[in-house]
Amino acid sequence: HPLLDRNCSAASARTRTSFVAMAASDGAAAVAASEAAPAPAGASVAVEGHGWDEMRTAGEAPELPAAYGAPHQSPSSDSTVLARKVSLTSRAGSSLHRAGSTLQRAASSVQLQRASSLPLEDDDLRYAASMPGLMDVEADRPFCFGLWKTQQLVGFILGVLILVVFLSVKVVKTYNKADAMIAVAGLTACFWIFEVMPIYVTALLPVVLMPLFSITSTQIAAAAYWNWVSMLFLGAFMVDVAMEHASLPRTLLLWLLRKTGVARAWVVLAIFMAVAWLLSMVCSDVAVTLMLAPFATGLLNAAEEEAMDAAAASLELGVRAGERTDEEANLKAVSRFGAGLSLGIAYAASAGGLATTVGTPANALLVGQEILGGAISFDKWFAFALPISACVVIVAYVILYFMYARGVQLPISHETLAEQEGGVEGGTGRVSSDEVLVGGIAGLLIVLLCFQPLIDRFVTNPLGEPLSGSATTACLCACLLFLLPSSLRPGEALLTWRVAQERVPWGVLLLIGGGFSLAKGFESSGLDVVLGSAVGGVVHKVTPLGLHFFIVFTVTLLIQLMNSIATAAWVLPVLAAASQHSVMNPLELLLPATVACSLSFLLPTASPSNAVIFGKSRDLSKPLRIRDFVRAGLPLTLAAAAFAALMSFGLSRVVFDAGAPFPRAMCEARQVNCVWVYVPGVVQGRHVDGQACMPLDESDGEVCKLWSGNVLNIADVPSNLQPGDAGPALAGASYGGPAPEPEAEAASSEEPAAEPVPTP
Repeated sequence: HPLLDRNCSAASARTRTSFVAMAASDGAAAVAASEAAPAPAGASVAVEGHGWDEMRTAGEAPELPAAYGAPHQSPSSDSTVLARKVSLTSRAGSSLHRAGSTLQRAASSVQLQRASSLPLEDDDLRYAASMPGLMDVEADRPFCFGLWKTQQLVGFILGVLILVVFLSVKVVKTYNKADAMIAVAGLTACFWIFEVMPIYVTALLPVVLMPLFSITSTQIAAAAYWNWVSMLFLGAFMVDVAMEHASLPRTLLLWLLRKTGVARAWVVLAIFMAVAWLLSMVCSDVAVTLMLAPFATGLLNAAEEEAMDAAAASLELGVRAGERTDEEANLKAVSRFGAGLSLGIAYAASAGGLATTVGTPANALLVGQEILGGAISFDKWFAFALPISACVVIVAYVILYFMYARGVQLPISHETLAEQEGGVEGGTGRVSSDEVLVGGIAGLLIVLLCFQPLIDRFVTNPLGEPLSGSATTACLCACLLFLLPSSLRPGEALLTWRVAQERVPWGVLLLIGGGFSLAKGFESSGLDVVLGSAVGGVVHKVTPLGLHFFIVFTVTLLIQLMNSIATAAWVLPVLAAASQHSVMNPLELLLPATVACSLSFLLPTASPSNAVIFGKSRDLSKPLRIRDFVRAGLPLTLAAAAFAALMSFGLSRVVFDAGAPFPRAMCEARQVNCVWVYVPGVVQGRHVDGQACMPLDESDGEVCKLWSGNVLNIADVPSNLQPGDAGPALAGASYGGPAPEPEAEAASSEEPAAEPVPTP
C-alpha cells in the first residue's frame, strides 16, 4: 500500500539519522538523547542493551562514515535503567492510547469526527460527503440494535417530540393546518440535522406526512419532486459525470503545472484552487473534490518524500546532531502545506458553485421559487454571483497563502510529474479527443444558458410565449454525450448509461424535490403567511444594507450546523412570504440568503466538499483535523460573509434592481396572492403610478395592504379608468393569477357608463 510504503520510508530515514547523531556524540550524550526522545520501533534493539558492535554483527546497524571514528559502547547499567524507563513509558502510553480510543468513539457519536472515520472508497465517500455522521465507520452504535449513534437517537426523540406537541397543542389560531405543517417541518429538520436516516430518504417525508395530516394532497406534494428545475440539474449532472469519466480536470491540472512549474507552493495552491473554482461552476462540489484530491495527495506525498531524503542527506554529509538545517525546516513546511492545499480545494469548490444556477442545489431552490416568476435567469445570476464567488475564493487563497504556502518550496522533480501524467486515462498525458469533446459540450452548455433569453425569443408558440427553457438546453447537451463516440473506449459513447446510472447524484434530485414539496406544504397550510408575518414585521425596521448583513450572517451560521439544502428549503419559503407580508421586493431577501448558503467553511461536516477532502486527507502523512478547518475557516467565514453582504447589496441593485418596489411581474405571477392597483405615491423612495397590494387573509381577501401600511378595500377599486386619468385616487386594478372577465359599471343618472378596461 502506498501509505505503508511512505511510512516505512519515513521511519527508515528517522532511524538512520538517529544512528548518525549517536555516533557523532559520546556515550553519555547518546543516553540523554534517548531519554529525551525515545527511539522508533526499528531501533528498539539498541535500547534493550545491545551494543553497537553486537548490532553490527547481527546486521542491524548501518555503516558509518570513517570520519566519525569508532562508536562508543554504552554502559550496561545505563542501558538497564533506560530499559526500565522505556517499559514504564510504554505502559503509560498504552493507558493513554486506550483512553484516547474511548474519547474518539465518544466524539464520533456526537459527530466530532476524524479523517479515518470516513469511508475509504470513492463511491462510499461520495455518499458520505452529504451525511458523514451516518456513514461513520468508527462510531459506537449502541441504540436501535446497532443502527443508531447517540446523535441519531437524540434527533429521533426530538423530532417525534416536536411532532406530538404541535399535533396536540393549538399554537396558530388563524390557520387550521399550520400546526400540522410545523410538526412535519420540525420532524424533517431534526432528521436532516441529526442524520437519523439518509438525508435523501428524509427528503421523502413531506410526501408521506403531508397527505396523512390533510395538509395537501399526494398529487400536489409528489408533483413538486420533479419539475423543470430537476430536469435542468439532471442535464448538468450528466455533463458533470462525463467530465469526471474522461479525466478532464486531471489533464487540465497537469497542463497548467507543466506551464508554470511546481517548485513554488503558492503557484501550486493557486492552480488547484483556480481549477476547482472553475469546474465547480458546472460540476458538483463533491465530484470536483473527488477528482482533484487524489492528484493533490500524490504530488504532496512525492514532495514530502524528496524533502525527507534531502534532510537525511544533509545530516549524513556532516551536520552536527541538534542543528536544524534548511532541509529539515522545508520538510516541516511541505508537510504543513498539505493541509493548506487540501483546504484550498474544498473551499474553492464551495465558492465556485455559487457562480451559476446549476452550481449548487440551493441556487436551484431559489430559481424554482414561484413568487419570482422566472426573474432569475442563468445570465443574470451569473453576472450577479460571479464577482461574489471570485471575491470569496481570492479571500480564501490569501488566508491559506499566509498560513501555509508563504516561503515553501516543493522539491518535485520532472520524473514525479511524468509519473502523474501516466496515471491519466490513456497513459500518454496528452489531451485526448474525448476530453476535447467533453470540454466543448460543457462550454456549449454554459454559452447556451447565458443566451437562453435570446433563444426564448425565437422558440415560441403562436401567441409569442416561449416554449424552450434552461432544462431543454441542459438535456440537449446531455443527449450529445450519448451520441458522440469515444476514442479511448471503441464501441462506446463519451458517456454510457451504466456510468451515468452509477455516478449521477440521484439523491440530490430528491433533496431538491423535498425542498419544493416543503414549500408547497408551507403554502397550502398557511404557515408561510404566519412565519412571513413574524419576519416581515421586522423587515421595515432595518435598513437595506443592515438587512443584507443580518440575513447573510444568520444563514451562514445555520449552514455550519445543518445541510445547506435543508437550510435553503426552510429559509427561502419563509423569506418569500415575509416579502409578501411587508410588500417588499422578494429579491431583496432571497438573494443574500442564497449567497450565504455557499459560505460553509468552518467544519468538516459543513459542506460535502469539506467532508470529501477530510476523508481523502488520510492519504497524507498528517491527515486534516477539525482544528485545521476551524483555524482557517473561522477567519474565512467571517471575511467571506462580510464581503458577500456588501457585494450582494450593491450587485442586487445593479443586476436585478432589487431596491425597486414589489415588481408587477411577480405580483401577477401564478400562485402569488397579490393585487396590482394604480395608486400613485412614493414606495421605497420612488414615485410610482401603480403598486402591489397584498390581500389580508383575516378579511377573506376583501382588503389588501400597501407598502406604506395603508389598508385598501378591493371592492371599492373602480375599473373604468386608465392609469394617470383624473378622478378617484384608485384608477384600476388587476389580480394575480387568471384575469377576471371585465364587467361594465352600472350607468349613473348623470352620465353614461364608460367602456370597461380589460385587465392587464
